Amino acid sequence: MIQQSASHFNFDQIANSYDSWYSSAKGKLYDRLEKQEMDKMLVGFVKGRRLLEVGCGTGHWSRYFSEKDFYVTGVDISGEMIKIARQKQIPNSRFEIADGWNLPFENKSFDAAAAITVLEFVSEPEKIISEMVRCIRKDKGVLIIGVLNALNGYNQKRKNKPGSVYSTANLFSPQQIRDLLNQYGAPIMR
Repeated sequence: MIQQSASHFNFDQIANSYDSWYSSAKGKLYDRLEKQEMDKMLVGFVKGRRLLEVGCGTGHWSRYFSEKDFYVTGVDISGEMIKIARQKQIPNSRFEIADGWNLPFENKSFDAAAAITVLEFVSEPEKIISEMVRCIRKDKGVLIIGVLNALNGYNQKRKNKPGSVYSTANLFSPQQIRDLLNQYGAPIMR
């Protein structure tokens, strides 16, 4: 059963315009910088591994992970986002509607799990992380979390814009993320 209450925002209503941000000048810049950092984090990761992407949205990051030779299973609570992701026909990817609080996968089913700009929009992010950790291998499994930094002025501006998707977001400071992840081992943060 999908629990819409897990999310602070109904992403179905912006699914059709979601990718347009990546076409803007600022969107292109942020996307390039984020992917450069992700490239550094993935150096040495064995190709052909299975990756679970929680909150995959329209598949923007799924395409990136696929291009890095992952077999991607993307899940999102938004049916409209999943519909768009499927239409993109991203190689080595499949997309399912699923709730991050109750992922429909066996323990240790994936080599890695990622959530990029997801935790900001859910209540109880620790529950999502716990489910992701449950789904990855305990030996050499990798958890990838990308969040909007609460200390960044641009993110604060977006948060303070009434009616925007970000107005309901819970931004995280680096220390808050460290605190969320410490129980799973010392996080490597960029």
